[in-house]
Amino acid sequence: MAQYKANHIDSTYDETTQGGEPAPFWLITGTQEFAMIEACDRLRQRLRTDGFTDRQVLEMGANSDWSQLSMAAADVGMFADKKILEVRIPSAKPGLKGAKALEAFLSHPLSGVVTIFYIPLSTDDWATEKTAWWKNTTKACHVVKADVVGRRELPKWLAERMARHNQSATKEALEYFADLVEGNLMAAAQEVEKLALYAPEGELTRDDIEKGVVNNARFDYSTFTDALHAGDAVRVSRIIDGLQAQEEPLPIVVGILTSEINKLILLRSGMDQGNAYPKGVYATDAMRRAARRLSLNKLKNAYIICGEIDKISKGLVVKNRDTDPWIEIKSVALFLAS
Repeated sequence: MAQYKANHIDSTYDETTQGGEPAPFWLITGTQEFAMIEACDRLRQRLRTDGFTDRQVLEMGANSDWSQLSMAAADVGMFADKKILEVRIPSAKPGLKGAKALEAFLSHPLSGVVTIFYIPLSTDDWATEKTAWWKNTTKACHVVKADVVGRRELPKWLAERMARHNQSATKEALEYFADLVEGNLMAAAQEVEKLALYAPEGELTRDDIEKGVVNNARFDYSTFTDALHAGDAVRVSRIIDGLQAQEEPLPIVVGILTSEINKLILLRSGMDQGNAYPKGVYATDAMRRAARRLSLNKLKNAYIICGEIDKISKGLVVKNRDTDPWIEIKSVALFLAS
């Protein structure tokens, strides 16, 4: 069935409700769990308003007893005739028995029962979406997708949240706001709620944001590699400062940077030899653009420097290199981002 955005759950619910009856099967999935939780909460609220007062939650996996699924759907409470059944599959791996049970269950919707499948995915879990059980599930369900809100999309996301409280902000204010909460969507939502309490309705300026919003930016390694691939030197510098401030383990940061450079070397080498899909490299579009932008010589030099940074991080002295490995990490990252 169709796929919808997590932040549009109300309009999605209205569109898919026919004759006063909501769709029987929903799948809430994606890589941004906070947005998934919010979407699931809102969907439950809408269902309760429509009389679905009974609720049961099943957490399932490959080793679960999948006969529970059909039994739970049929077991409506004594004082309710409409039920919400939540099926959580945190591993996104139902196993063979689970796959068969899901297929059978989805082929027979029950009147008065709405089933919400809650299945988080990791950013590199592309294999799950190619499985037969996943394709079957997405075909039978209304799919609500909650993916990570990137830095580029964050100002718009903030503006939509602020509009719920009759607030807006200048472009400059939204960009500044995004810098303060990047990588921490829960904190971003909380800061919007705080602004609704302490700031007036209408358009807010950067000064209003500075006074009312705490710096909650938190960076992860995927944010770092995304900025590197995009060649965004300003973000790369800010993210490295953030990783250092968060006291991220230095060996992990060096390891991730080295691994990413190695993938780009393999990808660029393959491209130069007419092979756009070299073995052992799962390349995103952004990674391919980065490989085309960076020369093989530049990548190999950066790889060598990473080896030297590893030595510095272990307390060894490397000629012509700073003794602070974080300075060298930023240097090589900016070298690649330029």
